[in-house]
Amino acid sequence: MKKEEALRHLYEHVCLPALEERVAALESFFLENKERLVEDFVQSVRQIAIKIKTMQEHGAMPAVGFLHYSLLRTAVLDGSNHYLIEAYTDKWYWEAVECFGSYDAGWAFQGIPSLLQLLDEQRKKYIGVLDTPDVERLILKELDFFAQFVTALVRLSIPEVVKLPEYQQLNKAQRFQIRVGEFKDISEPVYVEDRLPREEQEARRLLEQTKGSFCTHETFANMRLRQLKANEMDLRYTDFSRSDLGNSEFRHCVLIGTRWGGSSLANADFRHSLLCDADFRRSDLRGVHFSYADEQASDDRLYRQPGLLGIRFDEANLEGADFRHARLYKASFYGANLRQAMFLERDQDRFDLTEAQRKEIRWTAE
Repeated sequence: MKKEEALRHLYEHVCLPALEERVAALESFFLENKERLVEDFVQSVRQIAIKIKTMQEHGAMPAVGFLHYSLLRTAVLDGSNHYLIEAYTDKWYWEAVECFGSYDAGWAFQGIPSLLQLLDEQRKKYIGVLDTPDVERLILKELDFFAQFVTALVRLSIPEVVKLPEYQQLNKAQRFQIRVGEFKDISEPVYVEDRLPREEQEARRLLEQTKGSFCTHETFANMRLRQLKANEMDLRYTDFSRSDLGNSEFRHCVLIGTRWGGSSLANADFRHSLLCDADFRRSDLRGVHFSYADEQASDDRLYRQPGLLGIRFDEANLEGADFRHARLYKASFYGANLRQAMFLERDQDRFDLTEAQRKEIRWTAE
């Protein structure tokens, strides 16, 4: 048996089942411990923010434009499991400023040592064909399945990060980003903050483009955009926090990972939209139309994003909202007001609701 054939056999018959088992265990750990994990992550931002501020006070750091959390694959193999935190100006890699920190992501890679041990034992069955470095390279290629939980944690932590006094006191560039990804390689923005206020006319122009347009990872926080018509748009990971969007339309939109926390959305229309991982906590959602909205997440055995964070209506005012035919069965309604909200009778056992909430809901046949 040649090495390539042996590696393929080892991956399909040993590695893949073991990966699925460990990713499932990690998902359970993440969901059970996410509050503590958020606290630890926020602390890492606090520490790097203190360092940046000190450097800025001494003239050693201009306005910060990027905060980058980088996966170091070799750090996972050696067991240190830390992400490198780097602060950059708005010129990113092209203006080197040495400002580094570290985040311990050992919780996300806790299944790696046993996986390495298993594969190292099993590779011996391919007598003389595979060695330990072959197993290590195989593991390195699969780290994204574990790193996806770190990215999800960063997204989950952003509302707490932006509250930090140390974060708020930073001198930031006109456009500031927190990104997560590979060291000096591919990364994705998990938070974008535009420091210059956006004019309403410009915001409407971006959001009311031709149907099917993309406007992702943008910021429309703290804006007054009532009666907006942003139908059939891809708006994934866009931030609408604390905005006035009453009577607006977001029909047939891709709204994966959107943030609406603290916004006024009374009588808005989200019919037929994909709301996977959307965050509506503490929002005014009176009379909002959610009919035929969907929470469809990844059904892959290894990839858990999107869908890991779930849709959150915690402490939102959903009085009179319409959830008929809405496929949002995993949504969280903790502390939400559901007085006179409309749900289908056949969905009574599909939503996670308290008895008090169930009594306030209008259960209808259609």
